[in-house]
Order: sequence, then C-alpha cells, then structure tokens
Amino acid sequence: MLRNRVRDSYNSLKHRTVSGAKQLKESQLLEYFNQDYKLTEAEKNELRQSILDKSARNLKIAEFNEGSPLVSIIIINSNGVKHLRRLFKDFTEKIQYPNYEVIVVDNGSKDGSLVFLEELCTKIPLKIIKNKKNESFSKSNNQAVEIARGEYVLLLNNDVEPTYGWLNQMMKSALGSEDVGAVGAHLVYPDCSGSRYNRKKSFKIQHTGIGFREENGFIRPYYIGNGDDFHIDGEDKVRAAVTAAAMLISRDKYLEVGGLDEKYLYGYEDVDFCLKLHKKGYKNLYCPRAVLFHYEFVTSESDKSKEVRDRHLNNQELFKEQWNEWLRRELLLDKLNNNRIFSPQPLKVAFVVTETGEDCTAGDYFTALSLGKSFKKFGWELDYLSQRGSRDWYQVDGDVDVLISLLDAYDIRRIRCDNNLLIKIAWPRNWFSRWISHPDFLDFDLVMATSETACSYIEEKTGMKTYLLPLATDPEIFNQEVEKNDKWECDYCFTGSYWNYHREIVDMLDPESIPYTFKLFGKNWDEFDKLKGYYQGFVSYQDIPRVYRSTKVVVDDANQATKEYGSVNSRVFDALASGVLVVTNGELGAEETFKGILPVYKSKEELKELLTFYLSHDEERRAKVKELQDFVLSNHTYDQRADKIKRCLERYILKEDGH
Repeated sequence: MLRNRVRDSYNSLKHRTVSGAKQLKESQLLEYFNQDYKLTEAEKNELRQSILDKSARNLKIAEFNEGSPLVSIIIINSNGVKHLRRLFKDFTEKIQYPNYEVIVVDNGSKDGSLVFLEELCTKIPLKIIKNKKNESFSKSNNQAVEIARGEYVLLLNNDVEPTYGWLNQMMKSALGSEDVGAVGAHLVYPDCSGSRYNRKKSFKIQHTGIGFREENGFIRPYYIGNGDDFHIDGEDKVRAAVTAAAMLISRDKYLEVGGLDEKYLYGYEDVDFCLKLHKKGYKNLYCPRAVLFHYEFVTSESDKSKEVRDRHLNNQELFKEQWNEWLRRELLLDKLNNNRIFSPQPLKVAFVVTETGEDCTAGDYFTALSLGKSFKKFGWELDYLSQRGSRDWYQVDGDVDVLISLLDAYDIRRIRCDNNLLIKIAWPRNWFSRWISHPDFLDFDLVMATSETACSYIEEKTGMKTYLLPLATDPEIFNQEVEKNDKWECDYCFTGSYWNYHREIVDMLDPESIPYTFKLFGKNWDEFDKLKGYYQGFVSYQDIPRVYRSTKVVVDDANQATKEYGSVNSRVFDALASGVLVVTNGELGAEETFKGILPVYKSKEELKELLTFYLSHDEERRAKVKELQDFVLSNHTYDQRADKIKRCLERYILKEDGH
C-alpha cells in the first residue's frame, strides 16, 4: 500500500492514517504529490478516497423535494462509451437531486455508446438526440436546450465523475439570488500519472473558476487554482467565467444571451457565454462544494491532429476579436477595485526609488513607503525597484500592473517585463526641467507633478496632460500622540541634508542672533562653522516624528529643485500633522498649496522676525498650528493621494483622459 511506501521512504512522516479509514494525512498527501512515483491501482484508490473523504467532511447537503425546479442535464457524446460508463456509475445515488432529466446528444458514435444509452433509458429519465455527424459543442448543446423541459439546464461533460450531492450544491448556489448567472463546479484531477502534461497534478485542483491574464497581447482565460492542493472553500465566489464541463444556468438566461455561439468549434464557447452573462449584469459563481473529477486531459491529449490545432487557433482569434479590448479594460479595472472577479490577484504597484531600507537617506523611498501604505488599504500589493539595490531595477516582474517612477534617472525604455498592460507613471517632485529633458519622458502613460506651476510647465513643454499630486503626510505616523524626546527638545529646528547645492537657510538663519534654542538634523552640516554648534547629526526617518514633537517651530528651506516651481517639501506636511508650526521660504508653494495661510520668510530679517514672534506668543502660535494642521489633515494625506491616483488610473483605463 502507498502508506507503507511513504513511511519506508520518508522517516519524517510520523502521522499514521485514521483507524479504519482509507485516508492519508494531508501532510503525507502534500509530500507525496511532489514525488515522481508511478501509482499502483491500490494507491490511486487510496488517494482518490482521501479526496472523497475530505469532501464529505465539508459537505452539508442542501435539501430539495419533488417540487424543486426541474433540471435538464445535457451531455454531449461522440464515441465516449468509456466515459459514459464511468459517469453513470452510481449516478442516481450521487445526484441526490430529486427532479431532473438527462438529455444526451450523441454525435455519430460507432463505439457502442448508443447501445449503452438505450439500456440506460430504463433506469433514469433520459432522452437521446442522435446526430449523424460530430456537431460542435455549441450547436449540440443548443439543440438540447431547445427540447429541454427544465427550468434549469446543466451542461455536463461526459468525461466527469461526480461526487455525492454535487447537483444539490450547484442548485443551492443557482437559487441564491435573481442575479446569479452560470454556476460552475469544483473540478479535480483524477490520477494523471499517464498524462504527458499533467503527470504531477494527480488529485489536485483543476478548476475553481476561470480568470484572465495577459500573454503577448492576448487576454487569455485560464483555470483558477489549477495545480493547487485540494481544499474546499466555504463560500461561493463570483467569477468572470466558469467552464462548461459542469455549468448550471436557468434556461431563460441561457436563451436570453443567445445560447452558446456556434461560431466557436470546441473551444472558448463557454468563456464567451459567461462573459455575455456578465455584461448583462449577472453574477457567475464558482460553487466549491460541488466536487467532480474531470478526465479532461485524457480527452484533449488524445486528439493531436492538425485540424484540432487549426481549430484552436481559429477559436482564439475569434475570441480575441470579440473580447480582447474589452477584457483589457475589465481586467485592469477588476484589479484596481480589488474585485477579484476577472483575476484572483490584486493590483500590484512597483515604485522606482533610490534605495530601500530603514537606514536609507533618500526621501523618495519614504514617500513611496507612505503612499504604498495607503495603496495597501485598497488591497493592492507593492514592490520597490531600487537604483542602489543588488537587483536589476529594469527587470520588472510580470505580475506588476503599475510602475510609479520617482526618479528621472530611470529610463523606462529599458524596462523588461512580460506584462504588456503595464501602466507607467512619472511623478516628478523636483528637478522638473531635468525630468522632461529625457527622451523616454514622452513614453510614460501618466504624468503627475507636485505643484500647479510644475504641472503647467510640463504641459507647456511636452504637451502631456499632467495631474496635480503634491506630497502629503501619513497622520498615523505624524501626529500629536507621538512622545517627545528630551535629547532633541528645542524651540525650533531644521531637518534636511546638505548635498553641495546652495541652500538659502545657510544665508538666512543666524541662530546666535535669536534668543531661542535651535537644533539642526541631517547630513554634512558640519561644513559650516556657524552651524556646527547646533548640528545634532543624522536621524533616521523613524525618529523624525519624535524630532517634530520635541520642538515648537520647524524651519522649511525649499531648495533650487523645488522652490521656483512651488513644490512643497514633505517636512512641511509632516511637521504640521505633528502639531508643530512651519515657516517656509517657499512663497509660491505656500500660496498655491496652502492658499496663503503658511508663514513665509524671504530674507534673514523676516525669518528672525517670524521665529521671534511665534516663539514669544504661544497663543498665536497654537492658533496658527491648529489652522494649518486642520488644513493638512483635510486636504493633504497619503490616503487622499492614493484616492487621486486610483481615480487617474481609472480614467486612463477607461480612456477618459484623451489617451
């Protein structure tokens, strides 16, 4: 037996099977699935039984009576008597549902299928449609629906093997609400040891609905969950589509969308059908409790003719022509809104930054980190592409949907990514003229900038629509609940580094002439004699909230990369959110972003005057802080910036912004 071989080969497997049950522990099954054994018949039976037992333990059969809606079960067959024998073995016991009829459309079988079916007519309510040739799957099902008496029709492949209570579960899902479209089943691989392509998928999941992903421009349907270890989720899930290997739908809705499109020849017709239902406003469901084994690989792998290959390509081209553009939009919108209907994966955003890690000094990473935190509230996933990291920052993973570059040095023409739907966003926060000088700038899909002046400048110079997206704050990090730190306590401070570019604070600030305590935080300030005595060294981003809470006024020094364009620094938003006053030399930014309520200095004398006034008038300072803090929290948080980006992405996807 299999359990003995597993025990002998793997001493680490310590759990034995449940007494009296032909069932392996799940840990043993999972380890066994990864091996490359050829199964004996006894082992196949044992593994199969473990699936049945697990299904039974999670099964609560929905009750129906003779007055329940009639279901017409439609089966298409062509020389599939072996499949039919397996399908109808113990059929009446497994089905449990009390009110059904079976319609088999036989397409010119020569293998004894008709003899088997004629005998079966005496045991179950069965009708046979006899076609002289092998009609298409679409046409055959449409034929059967025409004569079906059922309020519901169930399209069922002849190569499935149902488990106990399967139809009851599907009908319970179908009757759940009026807007239910098609209901699909939980399909599982049987023994696949003889399969060329699925050899290692024995008794694993084959289908939990149909999702979509981009491959070389084609929005390709695929089976969700394929190859995953068998498990049963509790609740139905809304899917864009489900396979017609086992698909239940009301007959009226089947006819409402015109049935299966007969232009498709054994391929994509069920996906096309489900998408038509979705566009009508119906919800297609995957029912995890309806478990069936599906021997699809036996059927598909046995047919290798050129005719089959050509048919597949023709079906694919037809599907692309009808649905590809619409699916591109729906797939991205589905991810954007985290609906998980067209794809089980959420939207994934990659930020291009200078460096990553808690000890980094580049502010762009912390900006991305704060914005990313707000993205996570949408259910989105994140990645960071670092200029100074060990990984090639131009190698973008195929599951990334949106790339936001915070660096002008990043050349998007060099990106290598398998996702042809990748949306590339430029977010210049400084050095705007340098950004637009790069030849790749016009290749961005969306452009955002941190001030009205910067937006106008970019639009005038490039003709590209530019959305206003200032920097902001994260009030969960910067707030008045943060504890002060005695070693950083002072009356006023400056936080920022000197990188060999001229900074006005060097000329305008004279701490010796101001009778209040000053501290300076950042890098490279020891180069200036008049500031050495106040220099406290570099503090990490994680400590900045405590620095702000330990002072009364923060001096802002807008530098040459931002000042003339009115771009406001992060320190302004963060300090104000922390309940600390800010005075700035960024006159244009104060006017554009703060509507003139932020105190501005334009000279050494004005800076001294502002600091002296607000440090000697506590009541006026607190009133100004309250006014500015309320303004920031109402208008300038990263949650609000995330909402703006989401709206811009939606407009882009819907092509409402002229792209």
